[in-house]
Amino acid sequence: MRRLLIGLAFLTSIASATVHYKLTPLPSSQSILVSIDVDSMKPTETFHIPGWSPGYYQMARYEQNVYDVRATDAAGHELKIEQPDNRSWQVATKGAQNVTFSYKVLGNDPGLGFFAVNVGGDKAYLNGAAAFMYVEDRLTENVDLQIQNPSGWDVATAMTPADNFTFVAGGYDEFIDNPIQLGKFTRKKFSISGIPFEVIFVEPTNAPRCDMDAETERLRVVSIPALKMFGGASFKKYLYILHLEIGNFAGGLEHRACNVQAVANGSELHLDDLAAHEYFHAWNVKQIRPKILGPFDYSQPQRTGNLWFAEGVTDYYAKLHTYQSGLRDEAWLRGEINDQIGQLQQSQVRKSKTVEDSSRGTWEADGFGVGDLSFYVKGLLSGFIFDAAIIDATGGKKTLDDVMRLLYSRCKLPKPGYDEDELRLAINTVAGKDLSELYRKMIRSTEEMPYEQLAKIGMKVTLDDRSGHGPSGSSVSYNLDVDPAASAQAKTYYGIWLHRLHGVE
Repeated sequence: MRRLLIGLAFLTSIASATVHYKLTPLPSSQSILVSIDVDSMKPTETFHIPGWSPGYYQMARYEQNVYDVRATDAAGHELKIEQPDNRSWQVATKGAQNVTFSYKVLGNDPGLGFFAVNVGGDKAYLNGAAAFMYVEDRLTENVDLQIQNPSGWDVATAMTPADNFTFVAGGYDEFIDNPIQLGKFTRKKFSISGIPFEVIFVEPTNAPRCDMDAETERLRVVSIPALKMFGGASFKKYLYILHLEIGNFAGGLEHRACNVQAVANGSELHLDDLAAHEYFHAWNVKQIRPKILGPFDYSQPQRTGNLWFAEGVTDYYAKLHTYQSGLRDEAWLRGEINDQIGQLQQSQVRKSKTVEDSSRGTWEADGFGVGDLSFYVKGLLSGFIFDAAIIDATGGKKTLDDVMRLLYSRCKLPKPGYDEDELRLAINTVAGKDLSELYRKMIRSTEEMPYEQLAKIGMKVTLDDRSGHGPSGSSVSYNLDVDPAASAQAKTYYGIWLHRLHGVE
């Protein structure tokens, strides 16, 4: 009985414990210094660097930039470290009640820190997975981070502040999914429905060419539709981090309550649907997610057949919400979807692999699909067609929005994510009709996309084949347009599809 009580006390102390991190940028050596303090009652403590970063489905080699690894006890005595594998460091604690584990990370990411760490003379950017190791078996413990900045440097992160340079998170997953911008940058602020937003303009060597106030207003407007659609958000604050220069990557990456975008330093940034895409991930991927995408296993690829929904349907809403925000017109929306149709129809891999295959196999490809079959593209079009089918099946009473809201209510943290077949079941539930055959055709087969479904919302896809090459010819184009011969009901459904958020301010 006494041993059991001691064991319970030990477990309680571990559950409520906090892992303490310190971060010091070292601009002179283009690196960062990280230290991790843990209370320990174990003969060994093992520290791991993640093998990949949430949001980008590729194995990284973060361990290659880790150096000068050390461990000490509370008295400063060196502790022995062994490496059982490339991404793990094992410390023999010698009975120490407290262990400090420290290391440096080279900040030379050619993507300016997008997926890793980049340190310059007056700024630094950290993707948490590349910077912060985790302690084995202690991923759910609370985390605090103290930042020791060079003089004059600022901090921007969506993490909860404890004071100016200390931040807290409810576990490692939350901790590393909040990137950190350090140094000199410009802040702009706005709020929507009482939720504070910040836009961080990280300036290049030369002066910014854009109107930062105008760009901030565009971000404010494009941020409204998703909040209105879901009736709220899981984040208490949201952060846009804009790098006004491009390294070896241009685009965006989502995080739990923020996103980072790398764009050219132009007079106009044209971020609208890119920003809407990364922002929508705050719901779809960070809350609505396959079960294996949170809590995370950072040691190996996390395969799911549903990246078409996580990324492609997110891209569908990025287009739709950019239109519904008033930033783009109806012709732009149809043109954007039409471009996706053209991309898919030119794909050769679509004839041999399904979009689920593309989702699962992306870890060995480029992170966006397999070959020329992108789960972004086919996922967007699948979302579009499911939307049309749901509108028709429910007499215009429900849309794909209702599927998203249903999944959000079921999956948002701390609830588990969805099973591999749960998307099909959720779509059927909202439609009030079995759409399994439509699901099979688009998601689990290599058959042609059923564009004829779009007639239900007054739209049609026509083939322009002046070359005689047939559907796979390079000179063939596809045209998505409103069908002037559509029925009155289909025209009504088209208006429902287009204007479900009409009146957003």
